[in-house]
Amino acid sequence: MNNIWSPRYSGPTCSGICKCGHSWEDHHLGFVLNEEYYEQTNEIYVPQECEYYGCNQYGGLDDEGNLHCGHYEDEGKI
Repeated sequence: MNNIWSPRYSGPTCSGICKCGHSWEDHHLGFVLNEEYYEQTNEIYVPQECEYYGCNQYGGLDDEGNLHCGHYEDEGKI
């Protein structure tokens, strides 16, 4: 199956900053296992929940324990 993939956090349509205000690098980074996605985007990570305030059981939460960001969504994505 041939899919057309677009970058999640890099390239001309992306800012690299999530709508939560933190960089893609501040999010939990899962490795890309889809070779076709990698070949089309050159991205080796899939940014997930924000870990700026902590990881593991604190991932996605702010420093008061409230939901901060459950998944990366680029603020500049067109």
